[in-house]
Amino acid sequence: MSLRAVLCALLILMPPASPGPQSPDARTADSLATSFPGKSWEVRVDSPGFAIEVNGPKADGRQYLVANNSKTGLVLSITLEKTDGPADASTCPAYLEKRAHSLSGLGLQDIKASTVNSAAVIEYLIPKANGIPLRQKNFFLCSAKEDVFIDLHLSKVQFQPDDEALFLDVLNRVQIVDRQASSTPVPASGAENKATLQYLAEGSRFYSSGDLKNAIGPYQKALDLEKQQRQLSQNYWRVLVDNLGMAYGITGDLQHAEDTFNYGVSQDPAYPLFYYNLGCVAAERGDMHKTMDFLGKAFARKANSIPGEEMPDPRKDDSFQRFMSNGEFRKFADSLESSK
Repeated sequence: MSLRAVLCALLILMPPASPGPQSPDARTADSLATSFPGKSWEVRVDSPGFAIEVNGPKADGRQYLVANNSKTGLVLSITLEKTDGPADASTCPAYLEKRAHSLSGLGLQDIKASTVNSAAVIEYLIPKANGIPLRQKNFFLCSAKEDVFIDLHLSKVQFQPDDEALFLDVLNRVQIVDRQASSTPVPASGAENKATLQYLAEGSRFYSSGDLKNAIGPYQKALDLEKQQRQLSQNYWRVLVDNLGMAYGITGDLQHAEDTFNYGVSQDPAYPLFYYNLGCVAAERGDMHKTMDFLGKAFARKANSIPGEEMPDPRKDDSFQRFMSNGEFRKFADSLESSK
């Protein structure tokens, strides 16, 4: 399974409060905490080893924290959402059951409802996404205090039975406590990173479903934020640029597709698929020799692909079928395939 496939699957599965890749300046902490503005209490998780990625308000007013533990592979997110009246924790079991039911199309396995420290919990396993083996274990905890609902999500891909103890250990460390004078620091780039990941996830959901036209908007917003300040890991960034460019190209906007891939080359000249897709653009414009030039550059850099990612076969790509009856191009394409 390629790393690109795993990245895309994870993006598609990201809920509104969704995890992202670890930022370069993230630091592990002994304790995580987040609070809703104006409240005298906070949700704290005294579990060491997590690195905070985001801890701040969302555009819709919810408070959002996300952190990951690179040693255990656990990703944790907490969302605090204020209601118009008192938040009733007794509604949590039905809420969690409804959430699981909404994902029934993913073939959820091992669905179990329980309580941990008097809080409602539901767990399930997502075996695969879009045909990609994933084995993502998920635990959702729901609670409430005053007029705020507390939603905590723990997940881990490539789950093994021995990992169950990791989840339960973290869940048993969740507390609602009075806020201390020193609050958890918020990374300066947290808000931007959060928004970038949200746009990337939104675009990926459209892209995966074949709705490329609607994928363009959120993908472009994510890339615009990346141009202001780079937040994504290299592989996420490559997926963003590549998918955005292809979305433009397949929907007929060749100029924006070319601009996107050229930008990709300017920032990451070693990545082969940017050149390959520039070859697709040149082919759509009927320029065979320019197409061959880009394909040559792409295959010369094939060693720099995302791990597990294979170079496409130009002879089977619809973009190049118009040239396959040309002996020069056919010989060239055969030489590319033999070099893989």
